[in-house]
Amino acid sequence: MPVGSSNNEKALSDALREGDVNAFNLLYLKYDRKIYYNLKKLVHLEDVALELHQDVFLKVWLNRDKINSDFPFESFLVTIAKNIAIDFYRRVLREKKLMDRLINMTTEIYDPVTDFMENKALGEIIEESINKLPPKRQIVFRLIKLENKSYEFVANELGVSVGTIKDHMAKASAFLKAEISKYDSELLVLSFISLIRIFQK
Repeated sequence: MPVGSSNNEKALSDALREGDVNAFNLLYLKYDRKIYYNLKKLVHLEDVALELHQDVFLKVWLNRDKINSDFPFESFLVTIAKNIAIDFYRRVLREKKLMDRLINMTTEIYDPVTDFMENKALGEIIEESINKLPPKRQIVFRLIKLENKSYEFVANELGVSVGTIKDHMAKASAFLKAEISKYDSELLVLSFISLIRIFQK
């Protein structure tokens, strides 16, 4: 019987509750990628997602006596993952370096289509910040980040040196990171909303 069948998963859940390492391994293989990708989508930082992913399955093993095989194992797993992710965001608020990394990643991976489709409020925060840039710097940032133009192409279009374009991008990134950092609490709330949405998929 395949691992994915409900009857087999119930049997594996029962076995895991009794401490069966084989059952744990089979359930791990079924769900590890899904949990990892959901966490990575939420926190953006690969090393953090890996750390949280390991924490999830460690907690599954340590709390295996709480497994109720009358309910889907995935629900038990997702509840643990959500709680660990919530604890992570609580830690973010206490650790400035971690918050800075998340803010940096937010500006680096900014994709207006994705952000507005998946998290309109977050996209609006970033867009509002971009609109505060000086006109020429805003053009440079939009051409490179939004239209994926090269530094050389933008320099040629605007009749300036590549060095000037790099200077515009460095200053734009620094400004945006400073602006977005003002929204720490809003970003945390949006991340919680994303967390709930991601793990409901």
